[in-house]
Amino acid sequence: MAPSVSTILTTFNQPNTLRLVLLALARQSQLPDEVIIADDGSAPPTLDALRRLAPDLPFPLIHVFQPDQGFRAARSRNNAIHHSRSDLLTFLDQDTLPRADWLATYARHTGPGRFGIGRILDLPPDAAQSLTPQQIADGTFECLCSTRQYRDLIRRHRKFCVYALLRRAGVGIKTKPKLRSCNFAAFRVDLLQVNGFDEEFHGWGQEDDDLGRRLFAVGVHPTVLLRHAVAFHIPHPPRR
Repeated sequence: MAPSVSTILTTFNQPNTLRLVLLALARQSQLPDEVIIADDGSAPPTLDALRRLAPDLPFPLIHVFQPDQGFRAARSRNNAIHHSRSDLLTFLDQDTLPRADWLATYARHTGPGRFGIGRILDLPPDAAQSLTPQQIADGTFECLCSTRQYRDLIRRHRKFCVYALLRRAGVGIKTKPKLRSCNFAAFRVDLLQVNGFDEEFHGWGQEDDDLGRRLFAVGVHPTVLLRHAVAFHIPHPPRR
């Protein structure tokens, strides 16, 4: 029996890009059973945008809100994990557009005791600034990255596979291959086994690397899917 799948999508005060990500999820070859918005304290325009979008989306939309008390992405994701009802949890950020086969790839290659690691490709800034809902719906945004970026993706995929093999053999670098919370998947039971993200982490970064190490420590190993579970990052100026 195929696992049920949820997508957890973090957001903070970016309703326009959040809308584009939801439209990209709506064209997945395998749709999520639910999408959970892990909201880190957005102002009312984000909720207004979600209310307008929800009736036209082909999946249930669940909004999980916490007050704005600074950058608390770890706690926000844990809130969403707590509200999830699926076996497999897939993770994105509000500015990462999944390729059409993104969720199906994780569902096919990730299982209990294995977490999946995908990759983010940066869209060209000029093209990203003018992205339209139509470009998301017809998938043309998937063709904006360069051949050089895809060659680098293949190289990194091979490198990460070596890292994973060495870790399983007990001779690898303890920080490789890195889990990045903007594009990964894990079974809910495995995340609960390590109590999810460490909520002591505030601000940008490190909470995902920490989660990866703790999953390793309890015997949950990575499946390297850099070439296959691809999402596209919408460049933007630095935020809070």
